[in-house]
Amino acid sequence: MPLYHAQIRPDLLTEAQRRDFSQDVVDIHCGITGAPPSFVHALFTEGDLPDGINAVVNGTIRAGRTDEQKQEIATRMSQALADRAGIDAATVTTSTRDIDASYTMEGGVLLPEPGSDEEQAWMAG
Repeated sequence: MPLYHAQIRPDLLTEAQRRDFSQDVVDIHCGITGAPPSFVHALFTEGDLPDGINAVVNGTIRAGRTDEQKQEIATRMSQALADRAGIDAATVTTSTRDIDASYTMEGGVLLPEPGSDEEQAWMAG
């Protein structure tokens, strides 16, 4: 379910760098939230961005994450993309948007609320 969309300047990342950043996205999201890696998705588009901005990363994630988790995700995503592209992290804008679990499906199943007893049973099953 987590979907990270990176809009980047044309030619900012090679295909190999995109694959590597996609793995960074999985590692960061799963390391912070405990989500299964197969649920995390990364999407890239190229396009014009405002002056001084090389990339914008928007993450749509399941609601229920703490503010600290969301801040860590944003900080680490920005730095990871900057490291891959060889640019200043200050030129990467990253944000997350919460989606209620009751509106989220993965594998044809509605996802449980993070931290709930249902989530623990679901993760164990």
